[in-house]
Amino acid sequence: MNIHYMTAIRRMKQFSEHEFEFSFEYYTLKGKRKTVHRAILNKGYRNDQSKKAKFLIAYKDLDKNENRQFHRSLLMKLNEANVYL
Repeated sequence: MNIHYMTAIRRMKQFSEHEFEFSFEYYTLKGKRKTVHRAILNKGYRNDQSKKAKFLIAYKDLDKNENRQFHRSLLMKLNEANVYL
């Protein structure tokens, strides 16, 4: 199954609202592939806090208990569904 990256982000938000964990993969800015097995989204930066607020997605890695973020256009998979631009 393939889904558009904006649809994937919308689903991630819906899962998080209901506290459903999900997995996803993305490329880091250094070109490495990163897999997060259990995550929920966090509130990210507001537009007045960062110029990159529109492009970064904040999440919590539940396995590592860490708050992280990734660039939304580098999302590759959501729960085994391939993500495309």
